[in-house]
Amino acid sequence: MMRKLDEVVNGKGWDTRRKILEVILQEPTTAYNLAKRLGINYSTVRYHLDLLEKTGLVSHRNYGSKQIYTATRSGQMYVGKVSEPLKVI
Repeated sequence: MMRKLDEVVNGKGWDTRRKILEVILQEPTTAYNLAKRLGINYSTVRYHLDLLEKTGLVSHRNYGSKQIYTATRSGQMYVGKVSEPLKVI
């Protein structure tokens, strides 16, 4: 999986995938809303979401007929927005 992850974050299209991650970090949303917000074709957004999901950077949940995408903790780290871990006293 690490090789695939390297290809996803270092390969062609990372700028688009990073934008997608940044948006869903602010607010989990659907692929349709991502496409509208970023001004990108819906099928392109779905392609990138599928890659991000296969590498564990994004996950989705079904709410009725909608799929809501969220960034995983790994996805948060790749855009530099992960919070400090809690310290146990």
